[in-house]
Amino acid sequence: MTNDPTEPLPSTEVRRLLQAALGTGQTLGSWEPPEVAELAPYFPAYQLECLIARGGMGAVYLARQLSLNRRVAIKVLPFDLGIHQDFAERFRREAESLARLSHPHIISVHDFGQADDGHHFMVLEYVEGCDLATKLKQQGRLCAEEALRITQQVCDALDYAHRHGVVHRDIKPANLLLTADGRVKVTDFGIAHLAHEQAAGDVTVTGTLLGTPDYTAPEQLCLGQTVDHRADIFSVGVRLYELLTGTLPRGVFRPVSTLQPSISRQVDEVLTRAMQSQPELRFGSALELSAGLKHAALPSRKRWGLMAMALLLTVFASGAWLWFKGQQEDIFVNSLGLRFRPAGTPHVLFCETETRVRDFQAYAIARNLPWQGILPVYVNYLGTRTGWEQKDASWANPHLPQTAEHPMVAVNQMDALDFCEWLTEYERESGRIGSKDLYRLPTNEEWSVAAGLAADAHDPAKSYPWGKDFPPPASAGNYAGVELREDELYHALPILTDRRDGHRYRAPVGSYSANSYGLYDMGGNVAEWVQVPEGQKVNTRGGTWLDAEPEMLDAGSRPLVAPFSRSYILGFRMVLERHHTP
Repeated sequence: MTNDPTEPLPSTEVRRLLQAALGTGQTLGSWEPPEVAELAPYFPAYQLECLIARGGMGAVYLARQLSLNRRVAIKVLPFDLGIHQDFAERFRREAESLARLSHPHIISVHDFGQADDGHHFMVLEYVEGCDLATKLKQQGRLCAEEALRITQQVCDALDYAHRHGVVHRDIKPANLLLTADGRVKVTDFGIAHLAHEQAAGDVTVTGTLLGTPDYTAPEQLCLGQTVDHRADIFSVGVRLYELLTGTLPRGVFRPVSTLQPSISRQVDEVLTRAMQSQPELRFGSALELSAGLKHAALPSRKRWGLMAMALLLTVFASGAWLWFKGQQEDIFVNSLGLRFRPAGTPHVLFCETETRVRDFQAYAIARNLPWQGILPVYVNYLGTRTGWEQKDASWANPHLPQTAEHPMVAVNQMDALDFCEWLTEYERESGRIGSKDLYRLPTNEEWSVAAGLAADAHDPAKSYPWGKDFPPPASAGNYAGVELREDELYHALPILTDRRDGHRYRAPVGSYSANSYGLYDMGGNVAEWVQVPEGQKVNTRGGTWLDAEPEMLDAGSRPLVAPFSRSYILGFRMVLERHHTP
């Protein structure tokens, strides 16, 4: 037997060691966790309060970290698992990998180690709320909107973990915590397995560490078969079916749409693909599954929209009916789930929102670009329009808090143009758009019209995205309010003194009211790159979360920006130029 901890143990050897440690007939499930009083002396930095959960891979205790006066959860593994040196080394390396995961929908690992009594442990973020299993037990099933929202957040978390080489392998309702405000936190990566180690061999013990049978992918049940991130996609499909129907998809199961008429058949197709027994037939990534669910939800809404318009036909003249129908048909949803609609320029559809982090992430993965790679980004505004400090940052960490729904920043004009080119190529090949249709940045003229100005509007028009009066109303957009002063870096900057909207920096797209064309954030949030004729200086449009001065909030303002600049106030919005309907 090898003593090299980087080499995987044969599965038979793992079973033998566990059986020897646990004794004949004993299982991990029969392990009894220590009493709080028994365990407390080995955690002097924490005040242990009570046992809050237990499972096959350990027990979880509620505790208070004395140095920071905060509540934490301490997960303690069965003592017998740690007696073998190879297991201890693998636990250490996996815990280090998990501790590096930083995502709003993943429970944070604060610390890990081995207590003096021999127990391996992890100190985790503590979440006030309940798990999804408890919610399901209380309600039976969830409404479609809530189920899809939860699943989107789980997909965000898994996509992030998978890109960092971590596979969860036990996605079940009990491992999904819900905060008081409805956010999801994925927990218990205790049986997570580093994907790059899986290529070398499987250290899983069949029937012990594989996960929960009802949610387990078929390949996890086959000794020696490779298990990768697609096992999580299978589990997400099972869990979503349960959320929508209140039952598990065992054997030959009925499509969701036959049990819940409000669910479209396209959702059935997504679930069928996610739960394919062969991994290569499933979605290739959690991001792809998330996009598929977004698209699948649309037909149901469209049917209801058409029914509503049919009702209006009995009330309005035929001309009004045709106008409404045309507006409905002109809304286009692309493969990323972004919605495009007319905004005053013929044959050009504007994206309703600025390009999100999740959209740019998909592009970076497809182009094999370094999402975590270091980029020079202007991150500190020092008090004057030219007073910027450049620091090393990354798309994943632009030195601002961000989620998948925030507008993407730290992109220069070339990045934005390449994103448009990539998406055009992808959707032409897939047939989603026509062979001559293309995504691009809007021109200054198109942007002005979409913002409600004349096509030739230019500074100092003094016309704001919300109208003629200053300051902006609360619903107008994300501008510099009193929250900004809470960051010492900006204590001397101009702010809107009567404004507090809960967003110190960027806000998730769609957080404020849309304009008359149905477009969000045409003022505020981030400045948007536009396309200018060759030989002209490059500019951006729209105020930002850092702006409060009237001249910067003016919809006609066109500040000049070097096209290679990356900043945490610079993002972009696309248009789709249509030549025919695919």
